[in-house]
Formats: sequence, structure tokens, C-alpha cells
Amino acid sequence: MTNIEIAKILSNISTILEIKGESKFRVIAYSRAAEVIANLTKDIEDVYKEGGIKALEEVPGVGVSIAEKIEELIKTGKMKYYKNLTKSFPEKMLILTQVPGIGPKTALVLYKKLHIDSIAKLQKAATSGKIHKLPHFKEQAEQNILRGIKQFGIRTKERNRMVLTAAGPIADEVLAYIKKFKEVKKCNAVGSLRRMKETIGDIDVVVATPNPKKMIEYFAKAPFVKNILSKGDTKISITHKKNVRIDLEILPEQDYGSLLQHFTGSKEHNVHLRTWAVEHKLSLSEYGIEDLSRKAGSARLARQASGGKKRHHFSDEKKFYEFLGMQYIEPELREDRGEIESALAHKLPRIIGYNDLQGDLHCHTKTSDGTNTIAELAQKAISKKYKYLGISDHTVGLGVASGLSDKEILKHKAEIQKANKKFRNLKLLAGAEINITASGKLDLSLATIKKLDYGIGSVHSAFNQDEAIMTRRIIAGIKSGIKILGHPSGRLIGQRQAYNVDWTEIFKACAKYKVALEINSFPERLDLKDTLIKDALAYGCKFCIDSDAHALEHMDLIKYGIATARRGWATKADVINSWELDKLQKWLKL
Repeated sequence: MTNIEIAKILSNISTILEIKGESKFRVIAYSRAAEVIANLTKDIEDVYKEGGIKALEEVPGVGVSIAEKIEELIKTGKMKYYKNLTKSFPEKMLILTQVPGIGPKTALVLYKKLHIDSIAKLQKAATSGKIHKLPHFKEQAEQNILRGIKQFGIRTKERNRMVLTAAGPIADEVLAYIKKFKEVKKCNAVGSLRRMKETIGDIDVVVATPNPKKMIEYFAKAPFVKNILSKGDTKISITHKKNVRIDLEILPEQDYGSLLQHFTGSKEHNVHLRTWAVEHKLSLSEYGIEDLSRKAGSARLARQASGGKKRHHFSDEKKFYEFLGMQYIEPELREDRGEIESALAHKLPRIIGYNDLQGDLHCHTKTSDGTNTIAELAQKAISKKYKYLGISDHTVGLGVASGLSDKEILKHKAEIQKANKKFRNLKLLAGAEINITASGKLDLSLATIKKLDYGIGSVHSAFNQDEAIMTRRIIAGIKSGIKILGHPSGRLIGQRQAYNVDWTEIFKACAKYKVALEINSFPERLDLKDTLIKDALAYGCKFCIDSDAHALEHMDLIKYGIATARRGWATKADVINSWELDKLQKWLKL
């Protein structure tokens, strides 16, 4: 079974336990284990094969009891405990909880009173007006449910694509296998994966080799191949054992740069680029650049043309763009959002690099809903060569995450300061992830916030408020003393749509009150999304790229937040945790 399949079962168990009114700690335990496994960069079955049940128990958030149940799933494909639970709470009913606005207890009422066990039946009941007649349902219940069903439809489409953390390890495995073939000169994953798009469909790979037929035969025998969909002299398509389609294409090394550019995309970027080329009497393809005129289309292009050849080949992708008189356009920027015009004018920003961060300001410990100690997180930060690390556990309003009161937060700060003395080359900062309540107030006093190094303000409830109310709510939070706006849109890819807000007003408020917009690296969040990052830059906003780690390995997910920042055109100067510690601390106290 895949990580996602196992995580779904654990998540369903958490939902059923919540319906039954079981201990919140049991509910949280299964929910946390589901989250950790869904975001593991390694296949949980491989973890088990390598180290047995003991290895499962060492996965953050997975204790003895849950490890035993996962072992049963891996061995048999079934779990007796889950089967018994679903006798009273069928999986059909649980699908209702995936509709935004319908919690576990509401789903149970709809199932018992109206026998609703599918989205189709839910829509029919909402359209007929039966639901608001039930006890405790408000008159606008149907309207809210129909809106939720629409969001569910969008989410379902998103679920047909993989998040980056699912696609990345598969691509790494494939590329590692290809590189073992001695005659491979170059190979890359291309398409949306190379552009680091938030979700991925199929995985596309390109290879340069002087012996394509042997490469095709070698690839067809790979241990990860489930079945071969098609096979030719220079192309092969397979289904990976994890049910992902992989397309491999081969061209001679002399054309590799053109090939890489062509298959990286995006479609919109390539169409715009080719349109521009035609206007300048050039034709672009994966085979190179062809001069459509007897003479080059401009003096500049004429000077760059070599030996009067009509077609120019490019083994190097950067030279492909240089031939066109452009700056090299990083793959993450190739979405036709003005990058071609900027490259022609040599005004592309130097976007933030994958090694530019000095620290991570959003990490959770065992004190709230994390799985590690302050010291363990600090050691991980040192291994990543960070200069500082911010500990920001939840506040009291988020009871399900064992949130801390004002008194407990200050006690936690003292523990952070105590731990600080043990580390010479790492500065631990004491923060908190504070709830922005439905009214816009924070659930931590301003006096306490001022005693911390910084506060992250986040929305964790009442996601369906209308645009005007939600906008006022978030701006009220921005004005209340926080320095970072956590996962600003509240979206969960494939699970929950972003809430409705007036982003212009949010961006203006963040710029005015010196509050950084978080770029949350968790694969289901990647929030703020790339297009909004680019919009926010126009208002002078700053950003903070965080892992939102609840376990040590989550800290490694920060590369996906960096990728999102790059897609949004953010530079090192725009990201506060790429700054040196002194500069960051001064900014946090502004």
C-alpha cells in the first residue's frame, strides 16, 4: 500500500474516533500519524522492509499500537480494527467529511437522519431544502453545503495530481537508475516537476545518450516498472509500481539543451517564446533554432549565428536563451508571467536560491503538537547549517493541538532560552503560532507577545466567513502585534480551498505594519501560493519561508517553500529568514 492509502485509513480512524467522542489524545494521535506518513519522503513499506516494526515505531508520531496496525496493512492489505469501526461508521459516510464545512458529527447526523452516504445524495438533499429542517441546522445550511460541494469538486481534480513530495522521490529513483547506464551523458526530470509546480501529473524524463535503443531496453527492465504502455526507438512510457505514468524521451547530446527547454515548458511559456521567435524570423523546436530568413533577423542575431548554418543546435540550455538575446530563465519562472519580456530587457530578478536560508521560524515541539524536543530540532537545524531556529508552538485557542496559555508560553520561552546555552553556533528564538480568532482578536495577550522574539498569527477556524469579514479579521490580526502571517490563505491542496479575502488590502496592511507573509512549505499548503507572492511583491511585502515542522523530517520540506518563492519571483532580499541574525532581529522589533 502507498503512503497516501495508509494515511487515508489512519485519518479515517481519527475521524471515527472523534465522532464516537473518544479521547482527544487518541484522535490527535491517529491524525498526526496520518499527516506524518502522507508527507514521508520515503515509502513506508520500504521503512518496514528495512527495519520491521521497530523501524515503524521510530517514525515520528507512530507509536507501538499504530505501528502494529500499519504492519497489518502492509502484510495483508487490511486492518481488523478499521474494519470493525466502519461497521458502525461506513466509509461512504466518511466521504461527507471531505466536503468543506461538514465536520464528523454533522456527517453522522446527515447519515442517520437522511441516509446520506454519497456526494450525489448530499447535493440532492441540499437542493431540495431538507437539511435545514433538521434540529440545530440553520436556514443557510443548504447554501453553505452546496458551496462546499463545489469546492469538493475542485479538490477532487487536484487529488488526481501528486503533490511535489510524492513525485520528487519517484523521479529521484528513476533518475538514479538511469544514471547507472554507462552511456548516459545527461538526464533530467522535466515538465511541471522541473518547474516545481505545486502538483504534478505524469513524470517526464529526458536523456542524452549515443545508444538510445540500449537505453530503452535497459529502462524497460527497471525494477520499478509495473507495465509498459508504449515503446519505440527513442521513447518509452511506463506505469511505475506506485501507479504513476513515466514518459522517457531520448535525443542526441548535441540537441540536449533544446530538448530540455522544450519539455520543461510550460506550454504557455513555449507558445509565447515561439510567437516572439516567428516575429524575428526564427523557428524554435526541441531540435534547436532555425533561421527562417536568408540573413539573420537582426544584427545581434547575425553576429551570434555560427558559420552561416540555418539550424543552430544547443547542447546547453542556457546557450539556447542566450542565442535569443535573453537572460537565462530559471525553470520555476517559465509560466508566461512576464518572464520573457524581463529576460529580453535583462531585468529578471535574481530569485532566492535553494541554499540561501539562514534559518526556519516555524517549528513545533512536543510542548504542543510536535513530536520532538527543542534540543532535537536544534540539532536538526545545525545539520542544515542554519544560523538560527524559531520555536513557535500553538497557543491555547487551538485545543486540538494542545495549545499553550500566556503563562505556559512564557514558561516555554524559558525552556528555549535554557536550551540556547547548549548551542554555540545556533541561536534559538522564542516565538508562538497565535490564533487569529473569528473576531480578529489574538488568543495571546500583547504583553506576552512583546516578551517573545516574534509571533506568527494564523487562522485555524471559521474558514467560510465572507470576504469582507475575513479581510477585516486578518487585518485586525496583522495590527495586533504579530510579525508573520501564517499560511495566509488557509488552503490545503486537494482538501480545502483558500478563504475569500481582498488580497490587495491584506498586502497593503502587511507592508504598512511590517508583517511578513509566510510561505509555508508543507506540501499540502505551499501557502502563500506563487501567483499571490508575485502580486504581494508589488506592494513591498516581505516573506518568511517556513517548514511548519511537526517532526524532524518536515524541516527538509522547506525546499518546496523555497521553490514556491522562486516561482513567485521572490529574491533573497524579500525573505526575512535569508537575512543575517542581527538584521532579522532588528526587523522583528520594528
